[in-house]
Amino acid sequence: MAVKTRTTKEQGNISRPKEAGENTKKNTASKENKPASSKTRTEKYQEFFNKYLAEAEELYKKGDLPQSGEKYWGATAALLNAIAEKRKWPHDSHRDYAEIVEKLSEQLKEPLGPLFANTERLHANYYHNFLSPLNFEAHRQQTLKLIEKLRTLARTTRQHASSGSRGV
Repeated sequence: MAVKTRTTKEQGNISRPKEAGENTKKNTASKENKPASSKTRTEKYQEFFNKYLAEAEELYKKGDLPQSGEKYWGATAALLNAIAEKRKWPHDSHRDYAEIVEKLSEQLKEPLGPLFANTERLHANYYHNFLSPLNFEAHRQQTLKLIEKLRTLARTTRQHASSGSRGV
């Protein structure tokens, strides 16, 4: 895999891609940009998840680690949004994401925070390009573990929501 790195000058010229529905005040879809129903919003977040994960994998294969890491972050955020939407939890900021991870950890009796910290590290690497390929890969593997746990929760939440229960 060829690894692309950026010079300090190139890093300064990068414009951050907007997350789906993002406005200038929020990290994620703002209330005014969200579809009308919770089901529709949840489905949209699932679509964003699929899109961002596919893009992350493609960029990773090309060796564009900063962009790839940002897409892994976007995929994770989309899953957190989907889970939070179904549970009627706030999900409009980084703090909300951290609180969602804390709530899920308590409910599952399993610490998800360390996995999420790896994802946040990939997100930070987009802006500062400080991770070596070795460390990027380590954070990526932990992020993929978190994504699998969140995918399971998102499916469980959907199934329970359709049967009238709120799920885990």
